[in-house]
Order: sequence, then structure tokens, then C-alpha cells
Amino acid sequence: MASLRGWIAALMISMGCGPAPEGGVGSSSGGVVGAGSGTTGLGSGSSAAAETTAGIPEGPGLARGGIRIERVQANQGVGVDIGREGQAIPPRDHEAQLLRGRVTLIRALWTVPDDWEPREIEGRLLVRWPDGTEETYRDTKVVDDDAFEGDLGRTFFWGLMADQTVPGVEFRVELWETSTDHQDLPASASPPTLPEEDETMALVGVQDTYQVMKVVLVPFDYDDGAGCVTSPDTSRATMQRFEDLLYMQNPLDAVEFTVHDNILWDTPLTGFHALNVFMAGLRVDERALPEVYYYGLIDACAGSVGGFGGQALGIPINPVSVEAASQRVSSGLWIDREWSAELFVHEVGHSQGRYHVACNGEEAGPDTSYPFEGGQVGEWGFGVVDFQLRHPTVSKDYMTYCHPTWVGRWGWNLVHPTIAGLSEWDEGFPGGGAPDRDPSTQARGPAHAPELAQPGMLLGAIEPSGAEHWITVPGGVPSGHAAGTTAIELRWEDGVVETVGAVTQVMPDGFGGTLVMAPLPRPGHRIVGVTRLEGDVRHPVAPRSIDAGRKTRWIRR
Repeated sequence: MASLRGWIAALMISMGCGPAPEGGVGSSSGGVVGAGSGTTGLGSGSSAAAETTAGIPEGPGLARGGIRIERVQANQGVGVDIGREGQAIPPRDHEAQLLRGRVTLIRALWTVPDDWEPREIEGRLLVRWPDGTEETYRDTKVVDDDAFEGDLGRTFFWGLMADQTVPGVEFRVELWETSTDHQDLPASASPPTLPEEDETMALVGVQDTYQVMKVVLVPFDYDDGAGCVTSPDTSRATMQRFEDLLYMQNPLDAVEFTVHDNILWDTPLTGFHALNVFMAGLRVDERALPEVYYYGLIDACAGSVGGFGGQALGIPINPVSVEAASQRVSSGLWIDREWSAELFVHEVGHSQGRYHVACNGEEAGPDTSYPFEGGQVGEWGFGVVDFQLRHPTVSKDYMTYCHPTWVGRWGWNLVHPTIAGLSEWDEGFPGGGAPDRDPSTQARGPAHAPELAQPGMLLGAIEPSGAEHWITVPGGVPSGHAAGTTAIELRWEDGVVETVGAVTQVMPDGFGGTLVMAPLPRPGHRIVGVTRLEGDVRHPVAPRSIDAGRKTRWIRR
């Protein structure tokens, strides 16, 4: 991947925006967003050294004639205004948090008066780091009208690389004339700088964050016994696209993305319930830490299974609860790289606690608080890996069923506390100390991290067809669920029969299906019979094999 600095330099050359920095750059394609595309179609350049003020004359002075900086924005995926109308915006008032260690696009938008004389203007971004190091980055544009956020040729833009995006970094933006031909024009009433005060710097607002997601992608070798024998594409390029889309659309410092060994699935797939319940057990058997997400990828020789392309194992009410570990599970179809990567981000979004966003009317149970009609993201986004802009109306929120997908500030801010909360369990979290894990219960260290309570939970996924898939997992029923009318009758190997209340949740796919969770109050005892009670109706679940010695014990109908 080319550096952001190299990409910016290459793009400026392609748009006729000035000479290349020393060292040269690669080629780049155009920079204007088209109405029919969700991206700019921008190319990438090779790495290039940052251009600084060293040895460069200051020029003829600040821009004259009434040009003014309307606002300055930092974009790490979603736009965050850091200055407006001549004044810096305090970090506490930012519309989203800016993360440390993440590539950041800085843009300045301008306004000009009606009598403005079109000409080249140089935008300068002055940056000062906490250690006192300073650099100036330059971008020259022909200014003939007000700036337009959707056209990189009509905004000044610069980039901070990941290692430059640190807490305490400061900025200042200035607009300069590029020649002395306009010295007779009156000076602007307000200086074309931000902040407007002479030589004043302001905080970019980068926070001291620790934001990480851990994902295990499980590919399935599928054989339905009727001629569909497949394996999904897990090539390096495809898996990188999955990882990149997740990283770009979530407020993250890092993704720990692991591709599991392939697993054979040799029964016909009629829905994703069985697959997800299997992975709920797999993550326990593999002693996965409770913050880890598991995602299954399978090619079923069809564009849908049971009417949909993927499914999560419910939506956790409290996604930061350690008891919700078994719900950090989802799966989807392999169709092609882009479609399946978007689906991956969507289904993991459910596991993060997000509901659907309405776009084409087919999304079940959409979040009615979503602020933009038709699932639009509502603002220009920026990909910190592919360096492309995303259109505010063409791009739809990744929790819709529409394409292409992206994320706006609303969705970004919604998952931020989930990511932050789970990241605190990581052994690298500042102040966490050395890990001290107990894999038999998925217990966590360091000492500040939660432990997964025993004795356990009975988890069942019921398909619309009536097929049921049951498993026991460590931990208790996640808090926050309202009591329902479903109960579970348990028969233990010592003859004791008891009934426990269960909570249910409708699966987030719109085609039916129910998740059932009930506590197992007797540790160390073997279950020999399970009956689901719905009022006066009894639904026996015939245990076929319950191995009390394993962490995962299957009960199948």
C-alpha cells in the first residue's frame, strides 16, 4: 500500500497542482467524485518524503481579496471538523473522537466574495508535535469559486501518517498568494488563517486511544451430498479486503485478523443457525478470549440460504458484557470478494450490537433512530487504506442491504464504546499488566478485566422450519434481556428435574428464527433431558450425546 503522503503528491501532480517532492512519485488517476459511484476512483502513488518549508521562500504574503477558511476537517473514515470560521474547535466539542495511530486526511475548505479574482492560492498546513518538531505541508489550487467538499481539486488537503497522528499534535492552516501580481488587492478583513490569531497553533484533538478488534474468520469446506463441493476464497488479497473494510469503517487503532484452518461441513445447509451454534462451541473449544469475534465463510452454490446471505447469532443487548461472548458469532456466504467483504462487516456489526438500517425496505427490525433517509451515510467518508472518498448519498450505511456501503458519524459513534470496552480486556491495554487467563472458563486477566461466570448457559437456535440446535457454553445469560414466556425443563443425571426461565431473541435477518438462552444452575452435573416449554406446549429436545468432559456439549434434535 502506498503512503498517504505519496498518494497526495501523486494526485496533486495528476491535477496539475505543483511539482513533485524530491524522490518522485507514482502515477494517479482523476480526483472528482462522480454521481454514479460511491468512490472517487483515485489511484495511489509511491512513498514520497514530506515537503517542508526548509529552503523554500515564504512568498508574497497571505492571500488577499476576501478569501476565508470556512472550516478545517480531519477525516479518519468519517469527517470531524476541527476548525470553523477562523476558530479551532475544542476536542471536547468534536463530533467524533480522533484516534491515535490512524492515517488522517486534513482538508481546508474556503469561501470567496463575489468579486474574487480567480488565481492560484497556496494552502499551508503547519504541524507541531509534542516533542517540538514542526513541519509545513503545501497544496496549491486554482481558486475560482467556493470550495466543494466532494471534489479534491476544490479543497486544500494534506495527510498525517499513522505514526504522526499522536495526542498533543497541533495544527495551523494559512492561505498564501503564489505571486506578487495581486498586491494591489485589499487585505482580507479576516486573516485567511485558522486559527485567525497570529502564529497561534491549535490541537488537532487526537485522543490517547486503545481500540482493537480481534476476529477469527472460519472457512468451511462444504459438501452437501448433492454435488455442491466448494471452498471459499481465502487468498491473501481477499482476506486483506475483508480486514481492510472492517478496519476502515470502524474506529480502530488495529485489527487482529486470523484466518482459521478450513473445517468440513458435510450436511445440507438450510440456514445459518447450525453453523453459528457450531462456532459458538468452536470458540469455547479453542479457548478464545471473550472479546474475539468468530465469522464463518461458506460457499453454498447459491446466492442465498434460507432467503438470506448471512446471519449473526442474535444481537447482544449489552455487547461489552463478557457473558455475551457466545454471541460474538456470525457467518455469511462467499459470492465474490467485494460483496462478501461488505456482508462480513454487516454481520460483525450485529455482533457489535448494531441493528439494521433501512434502505431498500427489506431490512428487518431497522433502527428507527438512524438520522438519514434511505440509509445514506450523510457525509463524505475517507478510506484510510485505499485513500478513496465515499459519497454521502451514494454510499449507504453498512447495516443496510444496499451497496456500496460505508459508515457515517452516527454508526461510527455507536460502536465506539463497544470497541473501547472490549479493548480494555486486551493484555496490551495501558495499565493492564501481565495476562492471567483461565481458558477453561474463558476467564480474563489482567485483574481489571471481567471473568466469565460459571456454571454455564444453555443456548439454542430455532430455525423457522422448527429445526433446533442446542449447545452449552460457559457463562450466564447476558443481562438486559426482558423476561419472556419461554422456560426450559432440565433433567439431570441424578434424577433431579428443574425448570429455569429463558430469554429469547428474534434473529436479525427478517426470515424468522429464535435464539434461546437459559442458565445452567448445577455445575458438574450431566444433563440427560431438555424440554422447551412455551406456555402449555412442550417441545422435547432429544439428547443424542452429552459429553460432560468437554467444554462444548452438543444436544441435537
